[in-house]
Amino acid sequence: MASQATGLPAGWEVRHSNSKNLPYYFNTSTKESRWEPPTETDSETLKHYMGQYHTANLKDGMGVDHDLNGKIRAAHLLVKHRDSRRPSSWREAQITRSKDEAMNIIQGHEQRIKSGSTSLGDLATTESDCSSARKRGDL
Repeated sequence: MASQATGLPAGWEVRHSNSKNLPYYFNTSTKESRWEPPTETDSETLKHYMGQYHTANLKDGMGVDHDLNGKIRAAHLLVKHRDSRRPSSWREAQITRSKDEAMNIIQGHEQRIKSGSTSLGDLATTESDCSSARKRGDL
């Protein structure tokens, strides 16, 4: 049974890595830790939980408040498919969508961004399959 708050299976919790400054998943019974959620995770519930509680509060809309003298910033939103090099993410333990389905999702996101109804950072927080989602897609 998944936790109502996080969507993680019983015994699992979200913890924060001090060395990588990223959240990870920890099983309190077995002491197993991992970067990807366990298989039985409710991906939708976890997605919203992580977006609410484990996304950086970013002051400049893209990343942490830094002195950007001479630096370039980049952000992205990754949508994996079943033929990706590693078809799993923080959102889904096993990604089963086809490459065409992933492309359709990306095109839908692009339309929403171009229309002004949302921003790349806002979408990346809950929709990106990359761990950079926690930083609004900031690389």
